[in-house]
Amino acid sequence: MTMRIRTGSTPRTLTRIVLLGLSAAALSACGNSLSESLGYGKEAPDEFAIVTKAPLVIPPDYSLRPPRPGAPSPRETAPGALAQTALLGSTTGGQTSGGPSAGELALLSNAGALNADPAVRDLIDDETRALKQKDEKFLDEVLFWQKPSEPNRVVNASGEAQRLRENEALGRPVTDGETPEFDDTEGGGLLDYFFD
Repeated sequence: MTMRIRTGSTPRTLTRIVLLGLSAAALSACGNSLSESLGYGKEAPDEFAIVTKAPLVIPPDYSLRPPRPGAPSPRETAPGALAQTALLGSTTGGQTSGGPSAGELALLSNAGALNADPAVRDLIDDETRALKQKDEKFLDEVLFWQKPSEPNRVVNASGEAQRLRENEALGRPVTDGETPEFDDTEGGGLLDYFFD
């Protein structure tokens, strides 16, 4: 009968511990906290999405017809109408009741808003466009302060050899004449340089 004595950790156990630690670190990086990632966080309802309902009231007249299924309740108002009333005051027929007050008219006339220029938006757009163009010019000067260098030129070897032979035969200096180059606009690409 032989007895095995376990000493230390085996490589398999060590690998499991390392993988468990890495997966815990990866899970904790997924969100604000692990509890929120697992769905234990508390989420409050959106207070702007809550719409109040009209209270239930027993009608005084019992000879009313029962409501039709799917028809809107006559006592409830639409949320859009409630918002419009809250923002613009009580409305009748799509217009605010009473119009502007005398104080509002005096304020508007002193501010010069009663006879405003109808083309003011065009004026503001022109001024803004001029400022934007000026800013872009300054930005280009700051970012692109160096002049662009000439692109790399590929010399046509056979044409250059021909030019040098002609210059030598005519007794002209080597630097005389234009250096022939490959024309990149003719297409073909990189393979034409190797297999020409």
